[in-house]
Amino acid sequence: MRKTIVFTLLAVVLAFSGCATVTGTATGMPMGAIDAPAETYRQNREAFDDYPILHGLNVIVMVPVGAVTGPVLGFAKGISLDVQCAIGRQNYGNVFGTYEEPSIWRPYTLRWETLRR
Repeated sequence: MRKTIVFTLLAVVLAFSGCATVTGTATGMPMGAIDAPAETYRQNREAFDDYPILHGLNVIVMVPVGAVTGPVLGFAKGISLDVQCAIGRQNYGNVFGTYEEPSIWRPYTLRWETLRR
């Protein structure tokens, strides 16, 4: 009975979610392990330049953190990207075909695109 409920709920979630939500959740662990230390470096370049020992500390601390929290943030970013695609602010080419900010492969970059007028 439990398996039936779990599989039914999984089917409903997959049926009503978009491509980025499923992909973000499924690839969250490896992408989180890569993107968490990369995003930490991107946001703190000057500190890393001043104190090179931070590179090693960043890898030791942020890779496991990224691997554990990556699926959750991948799911959240996936929903965000699916909504943006649905309302016309984003397209799936940028979501799946790049490593830029709107990419699903960067779960720790959670900024919404601004409308350009």
